[in-house]
Amino acid sequence: MSPKYKQVASQIEADIVNHVYQHTNKLLTEDEYANKYGVSRNTVRKAIEILVNKGYVYQVQGSGVFVRDHYNSDYINLEKLQGLTSDFSGRKVETHVLHFEQTVANDEVAERMKCPIGTPVYFVKRLRLVDDHPFSVEDSYFRKELVIYLDENIVQKSIYTYLRSDQKLAIGFADRVIYADFLDSESADLLDLNENDPALIVDNTVYLTNGQIFDVSRSIHHFKHVKMLKVSNIKS
Repeated sequence: MSPKYKQVASQIEADIVNHVYQHTNKLLTEDEYANKYGVSRNTVRKAIEILVNKGYVYQVQGSGVFVRDHYNSDYINLEKLQGLTSDFSGRKVETHVLHFEQTVANDEVAERMKCPIGTPVYFVKRLRLVDDHPFSVEDSYFRKELVIYLDENIVQKSIYTYLRSDQKLAIGFADRVIYADFLDSESADLLDLNENDPALIVDNTVYLTNGQIFDVSRSIHHFKHVKMLKVSNIKS
């Protein structure tokens, strides 16, 4: 189990993402959080420090801790590992499963996943729509040894919500490589664009907290609809 201050930070972060503080844009006091979660003020202080470092909040001496004013639903938040459904929680998100199968890792997937060639994996290809507009085409491979079970009903919805809540996977961190390229004919048709139109592509390698890779994916985004946010805290 993660340290108490990390648990408190995760709970406050979830409240920020769910707009709990939207009326005041201000967090509770250290004493209020200490009473709410049954922890010490020092634990709360360390939790707040995590949120400051992640760029969610800022501190004003003598006034309190405030939520940074950028948490709407118009972008992919690169700080989070929640998935598109969470990033666009206030909008209509649809998923069309184009292909789903249990297969084995080829050379490229095995290299990215740091596993032997032939390792059992699930392959999922999905078209994601936001507010009825094609948004992205996702090719994802999940290592079956770590993601024990997937089916077509599960991949129609938020895979990450299922992995966290049902499989209790301890999802830790991700490496994301973002670059531009031109669309091939298949992706262009799916995104309602033209072949060789530009696209923003994200290659994700996602790890459990123990460092094992369980998911490698490539998302090809509609260049007219995608925006991404990376929040930063600049320390002196």
